[in-house]
Amino acid sequence: MNRISAPVKILLLLIFFISLTSIAAMGQGPATVYFADAMENPGKVYSSAMSGSENVYFARPSGNIYTFAFHPYVPEKLYYVNANDNKIYLATRTTGGTWTTTDQVAYTHSTYIRDLEYHPTASGGLEVYFSESRGAGADGQIYLLSGGAATPYYTVRLSDVDGFWAGDFIHDQDGNLYLSSGNQIPASIYRVSGGTVSRIYTSNNAPITGMAYRDGSIYYANWGSEIHRLDLSTLVDTVVRSQSGHTWISDVGLMSFSATTGVLADASGIRNSGIMPNAMGKIGMAKNPIDQLNPQPEPPKPKYY
Repeated sequence: MNRISAPVKILLLLIFFISLTSIAAMGQGPATVYFADAMENPGKVYSSAMSGSENVYFARPSGNIYTFAFHPYVPEKLYYVNANDNKIYLATRTTGGTWTTTDQVAYTHSTYIRDLEYHPTASGGLEVYFSESRGAGADGQIYLLSGGAATPYYTVRLSDVDGFWAGDFIHDQDGNLYLSSGNQIPASIYRVSGGTVSRIYTSNNAPITGMAYRDGSIYYANWGSEIHRLDLSTLVDTVVRSQSGHTWISDVGLMSFSATTGVLADASGIRNSGIMPNAMGKIGMAKNPIDQLNPQPEPPKPKYY
């Protein structure tokens, strides 16, 4: 009988342990994933580690947070929306790590804002998008926000999305637009490219709500306790986080910048000369930050689709 020496045994055990660790890590996604639970009031943005342990990253003073967006170039700025409200709010963080304690209104729309995206451009600029929708009641609209004015960017026809859209969308690094059904089952993700809408994925198990894009994958919230990653090349859907303490996860976010500078840009969006290149390899500042407008009276709160 051949005997294996002690050093070889140790080496084999080490290889086996590393293999197990690698297998366990598969599907975990980025080291930190951020999410919002739309049921909570006051609303919060959480950070979730690979282990699934979570911490409160930001909490607004009152009201829900359905969707949120990081500023791609200024890590001290976080934008958020309550889908039954007509405002985009801004929170800023001081160099000491303390967030502002009152809601700052960054933009006021004529009706309810459902989703929000701060999209870095290839030239280092910034495009700001938001959506309005009525579920199955009517076609939806995505707007491009520039210089404090909202311009219609894309009309989401219900006939293109199987009759229902709750307002969730995202762009990839090539500028392709993706739409998700929202809080219904079955739920689908659609790609808009060259004016053509294609259904690329359907889940019969859970809704597909807020999304984030990174490195060829879409990360999405399932309006429950899970965050998924959909690999766009294989269409393999993997659960990357399971947050058992939550039942209404509505949006997911990933940091797109590569360095936290500790320099605070003011709430009006003045350029921050200390910002480094973001993780997508684009260099530059927010050339078209949204204006800070005075708030308007809040509309009645309808049931969110």
